[in-house]
Amino acid sequence: MAQEKVLRVQLLGGFAMYYGDEAVKLNKMGSSKSVRLFQMLLLSYPNGISKNELIDNLYGWNESRADTVNRNRNLNNLIYRLKRQLVACGLPEEEYVELNEGKCCLKISMQLDTDTRRFEKAVEDAMEYQQKGCGNAAECIDMLRRANELYSGELLPVNQSETWFFHKSVYYKGLYVYTVQELEKEYQKGKDYKNRLALYTKAASIYPFDNWQTQLIKCNLEIYRYEEAIDIYNSTMELYARELGTPPTAEMQECFEKLELKDENHKRNTGNISDWRNMDRVFMGRKNDIKKAIFGENIVKGAYYCTYPSFVDYCRLVARAKGRNHFEAVLMFLTLSQKEVRSGQKQMNLQDEMVLLKNVLSESLRIGDAYTRYGNRHFILMLVNIEKEFCSSVFSRIESAYVRRGGKGELWYYADMTQELREEEP
Repeated sequence: MAQEKVLRVQLLGGFAMYYGDEAVKLNKMGSSKSVRLFQMLLLSYPNGISKNELIDNLYGWNESRADTVNRNRNLNNLIYRLKRQLVACGLPEEEYVELNEGKCCLKISMQLDTDTRRFEKAVEDAMEYQQKGCGNAAECIDMLRRANELYSGELLPVNQSETWFFHKSVYYKGLYVYTVQELEKEYQKGKDYKNRLALYTKAASIYPFDNWQTQLIKCNLEIYRYEEAIDIYNSTMELYARELGTPPTAEMQECFEKLELKDENHKRNTGNISDWRNMDRVFMGRKNDIKKAIFGENIVKGAYYCTYPSFVDYCRLVARAKGRNHFEAVLMFLTLSQKEVRSGQKQMNLQDEMVLLKNVLSESLRIGDAYTRYGNRHFILMLVNIEKEFCSSVFSRIESAYVRRGGKGELWYYADMTQELREEEP
């Protein structure tokens, strides 16, 4: 007897379907109303969802309310299109949608396996086990870990702009964060640093702006992996500056200010002077590592690129130095724009163009200048020992090098003397 085929659906981290071993590809995946209808029915299975809720979210509340005559007709047509779409892509001929007393339910005879339901069930089982207080820590950790592993990403990322899907996504995110926090407690009890690092790394990759990198940095510092912690800090600063135009959280920036250097062979007792000396020896032992981090580049070429928080500190230092040494300094704000696209031309790839422009700036500016990326299409430059009127020449040099390297965008700039900026401060 042939084994019944299972319809497996991925909704976490993206949308994909498999019927048996075959991939199922719907037309206009993730964009058409019929596909969104199917996704809503999947996420509401088996209880269903009200017809009014479907119509309001698929057609827009104002649109659907304004034309009450066509409300049911629109939904019926959409259900018919969905059924044809599912059959055309290889699924059996079935009703798929049942309308009953103002509710729509997914109706299929085949076995349905969604990653959202498996994840939800695994979290519910772990919660129930914890509430019973069985006391078997290993079994509890195993259940939480299984649930955590089932979460492969945010719910339907391409649908996040729609309120209905956003609220569903928040619900599943809450379950995932629960598993992370509970596993974190267990791993801390058992001093399981390896699994803690893996836990934070996954969380930071799925939700890069939820400050999981801070926990990752702290965990690395606890096991004396200072270089790894610094690398994570720097890459996070770059990410925040590039995507948000802001520095990371204050908590993350404080990690290294409050860093206690540790040696595996010494426990700390700040009331004991010999332990103070041990701490000093650890610090001196890090001397070469610190020098390597600061002066590690053998050959210094081009302008100095740094992350936005580091750039702010550098500019503050320049402003202080100006007061004593009397030199000019200019802030230049550089923007990359899309040229007018003619018929048949492709739009430029913004990320690729920004990488190209970053390299151009390194080569076009002087060794004493510094620059940073600010947001998706801006750079800020600190030019020292230069008059404001010469900025047009600097810009021309940058623009020429950018065009020569094959740049497809359009550049413009604005410059301000640093003393003028300081005068504007309250």
